Amino acid sequence: MPEFSADWFTANIPHWKAALAFVRWDADQPRTAVEIGSFEGLSSLWMLENLLRHPDSRLHCIDTFEGGVEYTQAQNDGMFDRFVANVGQAAGRTKVTIHRQRSNKALLKLAAQGLRCDFVYVDGSHQAPDVLSDLVLSFEILKPGGLMICDDYLWSHEELGRQDILNSPKLAIDAFTNIFRRKLIFVANSRTWQFTCVKRED
Repeated sequence: MPEFSADWFTANIPHWKAALAFVRWDADQPRTAVEIGSFEGLSSLWMLENLLRHPDSRLHCIDTFEGGVEYTQAQNDGMFDRFVANVGQAAGRTKVTIHRQRSNKALLKLAAQGLRCDFVYVDGSHQAPDVLSDLVLSFEILKPGGLMICDDYLWSHEELGRQDILNSPKLAIDAFTNIFRRKLIFVANSRTWQFTCVKRED
């Protein structure tokens, strides 16, 4: 059985299901998904089991697996090995491509290869400059009609009242949505903890 040190994903499932219903997602058709920030693979496994059932579906997992400020030292240590062990036990193991590098480099590589995806989950670095880069580069590879979910809109690891807005995704998500608003469809009631949108056009 897969083992996880924390579960920050399960509470998001109802929101995901509503967003997927909005785009009329058909998990039995060939689909391509990109996950930025895979941690120990809990969300990856859920996508394989619920979004990517077709044998030709593919999941690109992008993560340095070096951890971050939101993790304990115990979670940082051995993260990549736990991810491989957890996802490796899934029946859809051959559907997964791991990109163990910074997200901007991985996304640029995928774009250069001509990848177009149906779904992007942005949950990597929570620093505003990194989040903005992830959103813009993800938009380039997302197909028109594709779904994008960005986690931790209001997240901060700093004390209330002393937050640095550059250390949180909110500023980046706000900038991205304001600049690209004519090319996005906003999924109703999504802008709380997770922000969700659909790409209208390139």
